[in-house]
Amino acid sequence: MTAQDIISFVRAIFSYDYTAIIVWLKIISGIISALFVVGIAYAAYHTQRVFAKYRANAGLATAQAPLPTTEPSPKNIAQWNTILERAASDDENERKLAIIAADSLLDKIFVLQGYKGENLGARLRNVEPSDLDTLQDLWEAHKLRNRIAHEPHYALSREEATSAVKLYENTLKELRYL
Repeated sequence: MTAQDIISFVRAIFSYDYTAIIVWLKIISGIISALFVVGIAYAAYHTQRVFAKYRANAGLATAQAPLPTTEPSPKNIAQWNTILERAASDDENERKLAIIAADSLLDKIFVLQGYKGENLGARLRNVEPSDLDTLQDLWEAHKLRNRIAHEPHYALSREEATSAVKLYENTLKELRYL
């Protein structure tokens, strides 16, 4: 192959009319680009659905109902007075039932608020401290309830019961249940 052959080959390449090939390349690349855009949109849509299911299963509510809940009613006050009487009882089992009843009452309120979770402890993990000033106190009272529920021989004094019920009461007042 001589230099003349190389020069004539290069001239042939540069003098060839590529317009027909370029048109087809543009069409093919446009189709491929459109398929990629559709694929990206499809993936984004399904990713969003997967994460929404994950948040729902993990109990991470996307938009919590704002605290506080309701206005105090005579029925609420009567129900709470029953819990207070049990907490002040001489019978230890009555005091334990008072703590469990107070915990159950708050659990129902958080369910109505839209917090997700299997139990009150799981729902409390989804409460932002800025949403509930008494959150830490509520955790303390809930820990006592867990000890009562999981330690059959746990001895609950009247002072402990009264203190825990007071912590529950503070939260109920903040939620305007009482």
